[in-house]
Amino acid sequence: MQNNTFSIAVLGAGNIGSAVLSRLDELDDNVLNLELKRVLVNDTSKDRGVSKDILTNNFDEILNDDSIDLVIEVLGGVDPGKEYIKSLLEKGKAVITANKDIIADYGRELITLAEENNTCLYFEAAVAAGIPVLKPLIESLRGEELTKVLGIINGTSNYILTSMEEGSTYEDALSTAQELGYAEPDPTNDVEGIDAKYKAMILSLLCFGVSPNDDAVFTEGISNITKEDFDWADRLDKTIKLVAQIDSNENGFNARVHPVLIDKKHPLAAIRGALNAVVAEGENIDQLVFSGPGAGANPTASAVMGDVLSACHQLNSDQSNWYPLREYKGENKNFEDVESSMFIRLSVKDEPGVLAKIAGTFGENSVSIESVIQEGRGDQAELVLVTHEAPEKDLNNSIEQITSLSAVTTVTSVLRVYI
Repeated sequence: MQNNTFSIAVLGAGNIGSAVLSRLDELDDNVLNLELKRVLVNDTSKDRGVSKDILTNNFDEILNDDSIDLVIEVLGGVDPGKEYIKSLLEKGKAVITANKDIIADYGRELITLAEENNTCLYFEAAVAAGIPVLKPLIESLRGEELTKVLGIINGTSNYILTSMEEGSTYEDALSTAQELGYAEPDPTNDVEGIDAKYKAMILSLLCFGVSPNDDAVFTEGISNITKEDFDWADRLDKTIKLVAQIDSNENGFNARVHPVLIDKKHPLAAIRGALNAVVAEGENIDQLVFSGPGAGANPTASAVMGDVLSACHQLNSDQSNWYPLREYKGENKNFEDVESSMFIRLSVKDEPGVLAKIAGTFGENSVSIESVIQEGRGDQAELVLVTHEAPEKDLNNSIEQITSLSAVTTVTSVLRVYI
């Protein structure tokens, strides 16, 4: 007969930890009977919404309590959470974490550790909070050869870009995001793509079996995007999104995060506000889209609770929860060799031969131009170019050389175009 009663501990009682504790208290006993044994906090004198008798600031009390079956880690940051998770797995305890930083850098190591100790490691909330995307990718699509995964996986940046599309400046959109609690006082991780990069690293491991180093994932944020960029995007029937893109094909593997101009008919173009979405593509599935709330304490707690149910079910089977990780046998492609299409906006002198010089520079670097729009402004003109796909190194060489032309006043904007 299967056990339906499990003892549990929670590491951390901040915003997410508090939401998790609340959800644990609300869980129907007919679904699962959970006994909350310990909550690890720094200050045991504060009211955490649970009995103070179960509060502790001593991790060893949890580690060495053989009655505790499962531990939820919601401390945030890498240390001491990583070492706590390792110690718990080595003890054979099931672990659930929402910590993207730890899983991005140490996911393969911790998954292996869980397998070696016949226990569970779950982290659904680490990538897209309330969107149940990892389990389908790991289990339901394990037999599918995925070719591409891309997504909007940072709610803060998507909220800002949506506001800018509706007419706000970057500064005003960021200020409102901070007032609403979507953005931290220091928004760097969100607006410069760092948060999305960590999540892309996790998706790379689970979908393609590749653990890219931090430096191997090209990352560019949204802080230089302007309202004028959105005006031009609209004229081209596109919008602008911060997209994580992971490709695996005959030319190699690459993961990257950067803003793109994307056609308004693409599924990601419809993802607005603080919502997230992940798109998976493969030969037999064509395109699958997972979307929903990708941030916030309550959506994250929802994903954690799903993992709790899965982990308790798995504990009854007395084995690791992991299918074998995918094995990637190809080569990692440097970002400079990735082929991109670029949208380039220039301020130039309105004089004969300027376009020919610019087109010639692109041609010398084996880059062809798909379209050109020129609009005069007195002695100055605005020139907007969209290139065909070409290696990043050739595109960047072209832009560097164009910048030095005497007829080019300013390279106003450079954005990649999603093809």
